[in-house]
Amino acid sequence: MGDSGLYRAALDRAAREARIPRMAHFLDWRPDGIQGLYIQADTGRWYYARLQAECPRLANRANIRFEAAPNGDFDRYGAVRAEGWRCQVASVTESDAPPNYRP
Repeated sequence: MGDSGLYRAALDRAAREARIPRMAHFLDWRPDGIQGLYIQADTGRWYYARLQAECPRLANRANIRFEAAPNGDFDRYGAVRAEGWRCQVASVTESDAPPNYRP
């Protein structure tokens, strides 16, 4: 892949990045094993937050806190605290509801 191909891939990746507005008012979240989680915003939209590294305590679904930006939005600069472990977010993208989700 030449320089233009790398540049295009970076632009595509940036275009898919999303931001969850008003993270303090999210509706639901579901872990996807230990690599990420699905988050339903107060708008009803679902997002997928992929983590930079495995976060084994995420699967437990207990004692989870979200670290959003000062404006309350949650994006790739945010983090998740799972039972005291800080798990850095790698990306946030729009998503369908998690597999087998039943409201």
